[in-house]
Amino acid sequence: MTEVKTSGRKAMAPAEKVGPDFIGKTPEEDSQQLEELRVRQNALVEQFGDGLPWHPDHYEAAIRGELRRGCESFLRAGRYLMVARECAAHGEWAGMLDRLGMEPRQAQRMMEAARRVALLPNASRATHLIEATGSQSKLIELLSLPEDQFVELAETGTTGQLALDDVDSMTRDDLRAAVREARADIEAKDQRIAQLSENLNREHEKTAKAQRKWKQATPDEQQLVLEHSVTDAEAAIIADLGNAKSGLLQAVIALGEHCDENNLDCSAFLGDVFGRLLNAVRTVRDHNLVPVAIPLVHDAGMEG
Repeated sequence: MTEVKTSGRKAMAPAEKVGPDFIGKTPEEDSQQLEELRVRQNALVEQFGDGLPWHPDHYEAAIRGELRRGCESFLRAGRYLMVARECAAHGEWAGMLDRLGMEPRQAQRMMEAARRVALLPNASRATHLIEATGSQSKLIELLSLPEDQFVELAETGTTGQLALDDVDSMTRDDLRAAVREARADIEAKDQRIAQLSENLNREHEKTAKAQRKWKQATPDEQQLVLEHSVTDAEAAIIADLGNAKSGLLQAVIALGEHCDENNLDCSAFLGDVFGRLLNAVRTVRDHNLVPVAIPLVHDAGMEG
């Protein structure tokens, strides 16, 4: 073979070889993600696809058929939609919804209904829930309940003031109002619990602060605090003893007047009352840690 002259031009270096080792090769990380996606899609098909292998045409046809039927089919269509959304290639999902004449919000509600019912732990309760709602529109209204209330309604038959057995006889507007009230009941309960928790935390902090302050105080300062506690208790007892218009004294006067007007004897009853009160005071007075003994003549004066 005759060598071709290049008239002084230099021959170009051979192009870099691109062979089979580089064609179609996927980086390891991408390969792992694709495998995870495949596993997730297969699990979703198994859980929600009712044995129907994934293909966009098959699922679109299945969803279209279910939309023409009742509540159970509504849920089955929601299950198929969950598979389609996860498995559809880029652009397929929006195209499928468009061909089905379905808004994304409608699809979302159907998928949420299917997901919630599928997560109910008791299959018979789930069946009862579907039968009680009876229609797609009522089932959608129940989705306004928080997830824990939705489960409570299915499992126990009630949540707040809403009873599952009453749903069938309700109009959609009645059910919507009942759902709002049930939500409000739980929200109010949660607010009360939160307030109680906050109050307990506040009291705990006050107690902890008082304990720190107590430990830092001198014995004389601690004595003043304890004396203040005694006077507070004394004031409370005196307030309970009352006067002619309130408290124990008012009650005793009213009883005495009634007995006097009707020629009845209440002296034994009142004697028992005063005896118990005096014994209660003596119990405090005679405690072995009380530093001062009150002369008995004081009690005698009270008894007289």
